[in-house]
Amino acid sequence: MCRKVLLSVIFVFIFFNSVYAESSELVPYKKHSVYGMWENDKISFIHTDRNYTNGVRYGYTSKEYDYFKEDNKMSWAKNVSVVNYNKPHITRFHISINQEMYTPEHRRNITLINEHAYGGFLYLNAGIYNRTENTFEHIGIKTGVTGPYSFAEEAQYFIHKMFNKGIFYGWDRQVGTEFIFNPYYQWTGRAYIFKTDYVSMDFLGTLDIAAGNADTHFGAYGIIRIGHNLDNDFGVQKINALSDAAPVHSDKFSFYFFAGGGPRIVLYNLFIAGNNSTSDLGYNTNLLRWDAECGVVLSYYGVRVGYSWTYYTKEYSSQPYNHSYGNLFIEISF
Repeated sequence: MCRKVLLSVIFVFIFFNSVYAESSELVPYKKHSVYGMWENDKISFIHTDRNYTNGVRYGYTSKEYDYFKEDNKMSWAKNVSVVNYNKPHITRFHISINQEMYTPEHRRNITLINEHAYGGFLYLNAGIYNRTENTFEHIGIKTGVTGPYSFAEEAQYFIHKMFNKGIFYGWDRQVGTEFIFNPYYQWTGRAYIFKTDYVSMDFLGTLDIAAGNADTHFGAYGIIRIGHNLDNDFGVQKINALSDAAPVHSDKFSFYFFAGGGPRIVLYNLFIAGNNSTSDLGYNTNLLRWDAECGVVLSYYGVRVGYSWTYYTKEYSSQPYNHSYGNLFIEISF
């Protein structure tokens, strides 16, 4: 109970500090960006090759627009906001192609009751970012397909053959084909703990909502960052857990470390619950899981690279282990 009260107080403080403390003039970042990222338990501290075992993303983000000062055919987009509706903010758009892959721990052609089901998810992720000085809003949607047309089996087979790894033989029992429509919303507020010209520390508080036939959840996360020029971004992008933040919006040199996490209430997860009789673990899905991450980010002149390590608790009651994976990413602005 004390932990819940403390989290509530922190997020209320972040919200009011962020929304009502805007003072500096917002300057749009007039560069587009392309980016790629790889999430895999192979680049975690311990290589497990199970559960959420691989994710890739290749995407594009537009330059920023101030539709309160710029008038063009897309000016209607300034109204696509919940917190910043009819308030000055900066807007940009993104689209990416993503693939997620899930496997059990053992490679044999059976699915044990205490192991993750096989699953693949291929989808487009598109949305809009709204930025103010100390807030960041992300509204998006994932649309794609699960099952054989996700090509997760082929992707894993190719990589494992290339690196002479063992082959998984149970893909004929994977989560079935299903068209996915999954909207989501994230809001992040920033509060500085201290700020100097050389080293600063801030706290990013994120509220996270997803509602769709692949994933329905509510999350609340807190991240502490320490380093130089934290104003360059609102955190790193992630495919599968925690906040999915926007690309860099400054050419200044920035370097920082970060760590944090929080709870996620999981109402539905297709890759745990399954959509066919051969991949049904839904009866023992955990309602609550905890996510944590830490990492490092470096950016300069719109080029950003980084690494993060993510850890989360068991997703279903018979799961024998918690899970972790690494994330490597690069983005280039032009």
